[in-house]
Amino acid sequence: MKIVIIEDEKDLGILMRNFLVKQFNVKAPDVVKIATTLHEGINFIDQLNPEWVFIDNNLPDGKGINEIENIKNSGRFYNRKVVMMSAMTNLREEALRKGADYFLDKPISFVEVKNLFHGEQQ
Repeated sequence: MKIVIIEDEKDLGILMRNFLVKQFNVKAPDVVKIATTLHEGINFIDQLNPEWVFIDNNLPDGKGINEIENIKNSGRFYNRKVVMMSAMTNLREEALRKGADYFLDKPISFVEVKNLFHGEQQ
């Protein structure tokens, strides 16, 4: 499983990566990459072609919500899951309309993150 986390709060990105690695026993060549800018995240997506992308809205170089459609439709993996993360809950409907599969309220609940994956594996 390949996952890209685009989150400018590096500590949150590290917590998410550690949780996902432990929870799902992700090992090489499986990858969980953390990007702190939109540009870096798009580069990781192009390189890794991940199954999952977690993206924050407020990033130093742009708004994650404006990239959902591009992320969803880029690369060779056509069933990519995109998860928008934001404390701005008023963005939920717009994010889902633009193609996000899920919306996580910040602060992030790792129970919700776990449920996302368990729902997909059933």
